[in-house]
Amino acid sequence: MNQEPIFMKSKGGGQYFKCQGEEVKIICLYEFNPLVERTRMRPDTLGKLACDPCSESEFREAELKVARLLDLPVLITEETRA
Repeated sequence: MNQEPIFMKSKGGGQYFKCQGEEVKIICLYEFNPLVERTRMRPDTLGKLACDPCSESEFREAELKVARLLDLPVLITEETRA
């Protein structure tokens, strides 16, 4: 069964999480250690972190920022131009 994704960000705003079931995509925007990571995490573990809900668009914006920090190629679409 595929669950709807839940988007969260850390209280400081430097980390973003996309949770879908046990799978979590983590975006870290700290310049000293930017990263994109996929891992498995129990929902109760994420609940213990100091996070607030965020929108999907905030998460997508964080994805673009980390791609620039890591000098990764970014597919240009109408959505990324905005």
